[in-house]
Amino acid sequence: MHFARLFCVTIICFIAANISTFASDEKNGGVSLPQQVPYLNAREDFFLGNGCAAGGGAGDGTWNFLRGPDYTCPNYLEKEEIRLVVDGIEQPLIVDVHRARKTGIFYGVRTNGDLRIYLIDYAPMGQPWVARMVRVENESPSASHHLSVRAYVKPITGPGRSDDVNSIFNSQDQWIDLKVDTSLKCVMNHFCQNWTNRFVTIAFDKPTPEMLVTNGGYVLGTAAESIGPMASSQTVLYHYTHYDDIPTATYVKRIQRRNSSRDLANCIAWWQKWFDDVAPQYSLDRIADRRCRDLVEGGLAILKMNECRDGGIVANERGWDMSYVRDAYCGLRGLTTFGHFEESKRFIQWLDHKYHVHGLIPNAAPGGSDTYAHPNGNNGRYCPEANAVVEVTALYILAARDYYNGTHDFRTLTKVNTSLRYSMDAQLKYAETNDYRLEFSGDETELCGASDVDGLRAEGFNRKLGQYWSMTSVALCAASLEFYIHYLQLQGKDPAHYLNGQNHKMLNLNDELARLQDALERDFWRTNVPGFPNGFHDWFRVKSNGAWPSGRLLNFTLFPVYYGTPFKDPARGRCDVEAMKQFFNPSVPLLPVTGIPGRKSLGHDLGYLLWDLVAVGDPERDAVYHALVDGPTACCWGAYHEAYSGDGTPNANGLRSFETGVDLSAIGKYWGIGR
Repeated sequence: MHFARLFCVTIICFIAANISTFASDEKNGGVSLPQQVPYLNAREDFFLGNGCAAGGGAGDGTWNFLRGPDYTCPNYLEKEEIRLVVDGIEQPLIVDVHRARKTGIFYGVRTNGDLRIYLIDYAPMGQPWVARMVRVENESPSASHHLSVRAYVKPITGPGRSDDVNSIFNSQDQWIDLKVDTSLKCVMNHFCQNWTNRFVTIAFDKPTPEMLVTNGGYVLGTAAESIGPMASSQTVLYHYTHYDDIPTATYVKRIQRRNSSRDLANCIAWWQKWFDDVAPQYSLDRIADRRCRDLVEGGLAILKMNECRDGGIVANERGWDMSYVRDAYCGLRGLTTFGHFEESKRFIQWLDHKYHVHGLIPNAAPGGSDTYAHPNGNNGRYCPEANAVVEVTALYILAARDYYNGTHDFRTLTKVNTSLRYSMDAQLKYAETNDYRLEFSGDETELCGASDVDGLRAEGFNRKLGQYWSMTSVALCAASLEFYIHYLQLQGKDPAHYLNGQNHKMLNLNDELARLQDALERDFWRTNVPGFPNGFHDWFRVKSNGAWPSGRLLNFTLFPVYYGTPFKDPARGRCDVEAMKQFFNPSVPLLPVTGIPGRKSLGHDLGYLLWDLVAVGDPERDAVYHALVDGPTACCWGAYHEAYSGDGTPNANGLRSFETGVDLSAIGKYWGIGR
């Protein structure tokens, strides 16, 4: 493996137990960077984070994003640019930023005459800051150069935001303070009030005598220093996020005391251990396709960085920075497929905590605060019975199922028994009330895709979800009940004599599961659609007259197999997959969510189809695999976007937990990971 040289020192490398680490000489600041991962598709915005603070930019050396402390937070930053002043001449530091292999660190390299320059963005786990290291190596055997570093910082301005400059030590150390106050909302300016004032202190780790106020921003500049022949220098710009607890000068002093070389070395070692510390059957070495391995590695890094420090997992940190249960669950499917189970344990504990705080399983909640829980009903408000719809309660139990199946850690589940039981009881109460029919949750991404189709709007689907019965909700309820029965048996309890804590009815859960299986076939199995002679499970029925949908929603028919619904007749699961694979055209590496060529695709369409094709042993899986891995939907960094236009152009909602988790789980299943 080729490693880019960062420091001109002797590096000691060793391999032990198949775990690769980087040894660093602290005296000389020696660290070796892993090689850069090639772009998978066109370069786009990236982010890096550690669960507390996060930053990122366009992949060209500039930043446009900064959040913290805690992930569910307004963005502070409009733009940040690093520039160098070399021998009195200022020049921009424009680089092609790549991810460092087997890490969540991003860096770019360029040369300028005698100088080799590295810009390294990193965020060590457990720290409230993100950093940008500028490393300059003078490769000339005879010439010296004078160098300083400038940061051009342009904060987002407007109501609820303020910025200021400060200094200590006779203005030799100056910094920028940015603030977002409690008048702002944290999630896309729509949801979750900022629960307290938050701040970020932006400062260099070196004397900073230069401070300029520009039109809408600031310039911080370090003191000039001389770099002799074959010598090097490094300067780090820190973004230290914090609450209003101690004077900001204290944070500047903490920055100045940091050992940046050790921080970077530790960050590299942490990431390598995280990737390598899985059982052999989960190793990425089992993926023979180099591009696919890079994709999975990058996707796993994004999923890990989307995890909040308290255990929630945001939908995507650059946008919908709240932990949605659906997005988190699917992200965990990707992580557990490749042997990373601790994140599932933390999420289960996090959601159990939210239940005890709010008395329900929320559709979403912020990372870092208990002040807000997002509605979970299909009317945009809390359901009258808190969790009358089942998506979030079922997915919570399925997260417990997947964690237990991968670890056999029964004790963790018993510690969250109260919230697991609530989640099952709420589903059963509502199902029994409606003859084992259930409504949509109201936040399924597919429903947004369906509402865009003129024919579906005109012929039966108007997204007033109270008018429909949902096939997918019944499928999820049955899947979660099957595991819950097993969970009771592990406790030594009899599922045939079970008291529902919601309505105090004695139930035989085996009979309840049979009734859900019957309802799935009674209400949603159909054989009267031309082109589908073997039949399939369709996605809704109109409550008032039992009318069927006029158009397909492919992912929903693929739902039961992917989520593990126990079919009364397993052969019908195969029929579902065969029915929906007809809409895949190998010459067009997309799968439009409504089956209409040239229309919108969602980022996980191909993932659902691939997982299901592998599950039923269909040879079409090879073509779908190549569409998912080699086609236009994989983003530059290995994650996936929420949606794509008919030509494969992604929407702005990238780096997603939901779509990335589904797709990675399908890729892992294709390669037999975990077996």
